[in-house]
Amino acid sequence: MKLLFLSSLYPPHSKGGGEISTHLVARGLVQRGHSVTVITGAAGSERGARTRELDGVHIKEVSLPLTAKPLFERQHARRIATSLAEFIPGLAKFDVVHAHDFRSALVLHELVRAGIVPRASATVTARDYAQICGSPNNLMADGQSCTDCARLSCIVRNQAVVEASLLRRPFRIWQYWYNIGYRRKAFLSFASQIFISNAQQQEIAAIQDLSAQTTDVIYNPVAPNYLSKKTNSGFGQTILYTGRVQHYKGVGLLLEAFRKLLTTHPDMQLRIVGDGDQRQEYEALVARWGLQYKIRFTNHVAYERLVDLYDEAAIVVAPHVWVEPFGRTVVEAMARARIVVVADTGGPAEVVTNGQTGYTFRAGDSADLAHTMGHALASGELRRRALQRQARTWVTDNISMDMIASRYEDFYRRAVIGSR
Repeated sequence: MKLLFLSSLYPPHSKGGGEISTHLVARGLVQRGHSVTVITGAAGSERGARTRELDGVHIKEVSLPLTAKPLFERQHARRIATSLAEFIPGLAKFDVVHAHDFRSALVLHELVRAGIVPRASATVTARDYAQICGSPNNLMADGQSCTDCARLSCIVRNQAVVEASLLRRPFRIWQYWYNIGYRRKAFLSFASQIFISNAQQQEIAAIQDLSAQTTDVIYNPVAPNYLSKKTNSGFGQTILYTGRVQHYKGVGLLLEAFRKLLTTHPDMQLRIVGDGDQRQEYEALVARWGLQYKIRFTNHVAYERLVDLYDEAAIVVAPHVWVEPFGRTVVEAMARARIVVVADTGGPAEVVTNGQTGYTFRAGDSADLAHTMGHALASGELRRRALQRQARTWVTDNISMDMIASRYEDFYRRAVIGSR
């Protein structure tokens, strides 16, 4: 098959796990004999497309604002679609055109609307909740999922709105209210859609009527080196969190839980790797507690270095307070035979079986998180090694790169090409 991926960012440029997952899927499909081209954004003002290659994937970088957050999303997407058709002719010749993030999906919707890409060739992977909520996190300030972000009464209580500065807040409210109807219509215009967990699909289906679409849940893959590289069975003194340092990711909850944990496990260290809007706030909190030598913040680490961080950790924690769509760090840690502790909601709760491949705690409950981490640390060596082995086996058996690529391959043939 001749496949075209649209992705606002693409490795080595990435903001989160979505871009990594997109490349691993593309790489796996190339290894299965398919041709994959990726269109992605690039810095600079040069018109046209620059070409490079990564792991057999053909990448066309275009100087277009694919990552911008415009006030008028419909007009913005249409301008980009028009430019793409000019820079890269022949878009209709691909067997499948697949958008891998919500802003690329809006552009693809406009390419289909303009007749540049056939509707039967277009599909999308939902990686967040932007199609149903102004904020891709779909989270209210009280920690509950948004009920209907088409209503102002819901938008004003959205966590991203409440956290915004007083100057920025009215613009964010207007942006969410004005664009949400367009987003919902755009996503429903596709004949097929892929979700990355059952929990994510259920959240979206509670607001969007997906009955007219062909849908499937396909988990994100792990990179081959996470499974091929030899693991160690050591059990260090570090608890690791890696990801965005923001409220919805549960970093504040983890800090509270770790502070409680120190009363019974005073030798443990907490390492938080990543950047985010609340990082300075959390660093100040740690300083007030006098725990700067127990809790260490580290800037964003290059993806290729993460595997070593996992290997050094005793426990890897996913303390999310939102309905995490998947949780790449969880499965990567499992692939490295680490003990994982995750909130009992969202994608991570689907891949972790409590007491068998890791541990779950009650989402939003810092006391239960502290208790669960303490329980994991107190496990005997035989018990710990059994969990580590079972976690790695689950990843090997369910979400290797080739296995997930084969799932996409089947979806294309069944839901996209087969529907024509």
